[in-house]
Amino acid sequence: MISEVLSWYAQQMRGLVPARLAAADPADVNALLVTPRPGQEPPTSLAVSLRRNDQETLLGMHQAGDTTLQRLRAEHPAAVLLLRLSQDALLVRDVSLPIAAEAEYERVLGYEMDRLTPFSAADVFWTAHVLRRNRAAGRLDLRLHLVPRAWVAGPLALMQEAGLRPAAIEAAGIPPLRIALAHDTRHGSRERLKLRVAAGACAVLAVLAIALPFVLQSAASARVERRITALQPQVAQVQALRRTLLAGSAGADAIAAARRRLGDPLQLMASLTRVLPDDTYLSDLALRAGILTLTGQSASAVRLIPALSADPAFAAPAFSAPVTRIEASNTDLFSIRARVAAR
Repeated sequence: MISEVLSWYAQQMRGLVPARLAAADPADVNALLVTPRPGQEPPTSLAVSLRRNDQETLLGMHQAGDTTLQRLRAEHPAAVLLLRLSQDALLVRDVSLPIAAEAEYERVLGYEMDRLTPFSAADVFWTAHVLRRNRAAGRLDLRLHLVPRAWVAGPLALMQEAGLRPAAIEAAGIPPLRIALAHDTRHGSRERLKLRVAAGACAVLAVLAIALPFVLQSAASARVERRITALQPQVAQVQALRRTLLAGSAGADAIAAARRRLGDPLQLMASLTRVLPDDTYLSDLALRAGILTLTGQSASAVRLIPALSADPAFAAPAFSAPVTRIEASNTDLFSIRARVAAR
């Protein structure tokens, strides 16, 4: 957050610099433009123009082997020497990097050039500028412009024969795009401007050193308030769930009371399994209003009544229908009714 505040203040300070101090790029004011003639491979002539205060004037044509370029350069020593190409001569690629690489994105692009393009960084002249900063996604979007060195080897060789080297490649457009070939010599006025901006930045930092603790405390308080507000719907859901659970526990208590009064079917099944002998089979079992009805076959139905009476889970067992003997299977058909004991 501190870096974002400092970046914001730096932008504000740049906006406060008076127009007379914010000098334009020298190449915009006074430049000697060298343009290869189209359709020549390799190029044998170069058009030389002078741009002064946005006005261009054709000065002459430099042919291989003559001294036109040296003479024009000597006549305009203060002009920045540029090799001008058409926009079609540039290759363009949009690149996305982690936002953390913003301070060193040019170095990162240099390392990654052979992965991002078919060329290595040593085989191209290139520049890049920031398109947008997506802090939410943590990405830095850049636009990469490059010119393979092989494409401009001919014009550069002609200029080198004349003992000259351009400061940058300029692609025609509004505003023109420049790709530096060497570090430009900084003029004294720009150095003074940098000193003034640095002094202003120091003053801003002094103010920040005093105000920053209060700003951070206010920001932290605002974040806590936003989090509390954001959590309110979740708190309401938790409270509603708690009320539902309390209501459910009351229902569970009622179900438990009914089971104690009328009997738990699973416990009754366990008791019957334990009490009834192995030669007894049930064909029907019903539990209604605390009354258990058993129907089935047994090798001796008479002994079932004492077995059920001996278990505390059943009370007053008795036959609800006459016992029928099946001679073919040597078993008794029975129907017994018993009351489920309350617990």
